[in-house]
Amino acid sequence: MNKQTILTIARKDMKATFSSKKVWVPMFIVAFLMCIVVPSCMAYFGIHFDLVGTSSEEIEKPLNSFIENFPNEDMRNTLISLPTLGYKFVYFFLTFMMIPFFLMVAIINSMVTSSNSFVGEKERSTLETLLFSPISIKDLFLGKVLASLIPSLGISFATFIGSFIIVNVITYPYFKVILYFNSTWIILMFWVIPILVLFNIILNVLISAKVKTFQEAQQFGGILVLPIVGIMISQASGMFFLSPLTLFLIGAVLLAGNLFLIKLVTKFNNRNTLFQSQIH
Repeated sequence: MNKQTILTIARKDMKATFSSKKVWVPMFIVAFLMCIVVPSCMAYFGIHFDLVGTSSEEIEKPLNSFIENFPNEDMRNTLISLPTLGYKFVYFFLTFMMIPFFLMVAIINSMVTSSNSFVGEKERSTLETLLFSPISIKDLFLGKVLASLIPSLGISFATFIGSFIIVNVITYPYFKVILYFNSTWIILMFWVIPILVLFNIILNVLISAKVKTFQEAQQFGGILVLPIVGIMISQASGMFFLSPLTLFLIGAVLLAGNLFLIKLVTKFNNRNTLFQSQIH
């Protein structure tokens, strides 16, 4: 393994990614809207335009029933103690419903960068030169993975920090609790998301090495978005909640998936196989 070669490939790919506004601008916009604008607006309007004065019993009864049957005792007691319907909604949304948003952003951004890894070289007519250069296929794959991993995680953590600051500035005077600062969110940001991003990147790099166009790569890579939509629906309906233990187990499963995908990468340790899958 040649570290200098890997870093050179990663820098080249990141430069190609951020030289195109069509690629990096949507990445930042999606992350900004979903992870900063949405929770900030929910927090501000949910608190300042409370629902109690305008809501009917048809709204309050199911929500209170939902809270009373909430599986987590600490969260249930916290929600019950909040004075208004708006406060309860804001607290629940920011604590649970924002988790799928951060997962979605991590998947979308890593998919955009990694899907372009090999097919981008083909579309720029640089793949042949790259494959016939004195670079090992292993180093080539590692460089491609690193080129997607750095910006994807960078954007995820940057938006989390931004959201953490803005949301708590809005909510702390009312809740007297620092949101996003508990075991659930720590496990999410420092265990699940890094492993999820790595899994998605390796998967998409493998897909990119097999298909011939960027559109094909994105279509296959977008499959991972579906489980996140399922998580969002299940949390909103009360069927399933991402507890710290659940998140830890999800990360463990993804880690096993990463090890499996790394084994698949070894099958591409053949320059001719990779060349034929892209050129012919």
